[in-house]
Parts: sequence; structure tokens; C-alpha cells
Amino acid sequence: MDRDLKSWEVFATTGPYGYARNSRVVFRCTSDPGERPRAYVADGDKSDAEARVATASREDLLAMLARGEVLD
Repeated sequence: MDRDLKSWEVFATTGPYGYARNSRVVFRCTSDPGERPRAYVADGDKSDAEARVATASREDLLAMLARGEVLD
């Protein structure tokens, strides 16, 4: 949940076109369907991004969400 009380799901994915380089952490709002998803570019491959999501604190996730780029 962010500071505006919106709920988000978060997951790791590969970069564009399935390349392992520049994996991403994607945030999708579950409480406001009109909110655009956001993606934070992560270092390493998808497994590194998955580990980061699994071990991140709430504050770390909020920081990634704040720096994430809105997806089209």
C-alpha cells in the first residue's frame, strides 16, 4: 500500500522483448484500475529482480514505485 492508500501488486519480469538484461520490477495498482502500471529497471536478470522483490522492505518497494516509469 502506498502513501495514498492505493494497493499495488509487484512482480519481476524481463526487459523488453524478453531480454534478460535490464529486468524490471513492475507495479500494478489493484485498488484503482485506472492507475497506469509502473516499471522500475533493476540490475541483473529476472532472478535477481525476483530476489530483490522477495526481500525488499516496504520502504524499498515504495522507493522503487516512486522511481518507476509509467507504462503505456
